[in-house]
Amino acid sequence: MKTAIELTQTARRKVDAEGLGDRVAGLVLGEWAQTGDFVELAGDGEALIFIIHARRIRIEADGRQTLVFKLDHPARPVTR
Repeated sequence: MKTAIELTQTARRKVDAEGLGDRVAGLVLGEWAQTGDFVELAGDGEALIFIIHARRIRIEADGRQTLVFKLDHPARPVTR
């Protein structure tokens, strides 16, 4: 199944501030990734750590399916 990444507002601000938009846009997470898992982007400096805040399946009108992961930063525990 195809996967996609979405960011919370706070995660988007951090990604923009760090200039990592292209890198995050290219992320491909496997179907095995679960809510609460950490996603670490290592680089030249300090690693940027996100948490999978939510996941959902998006079904298009033509039947195509995409597993969407929503990442949050800072990585804090997921609550319902």
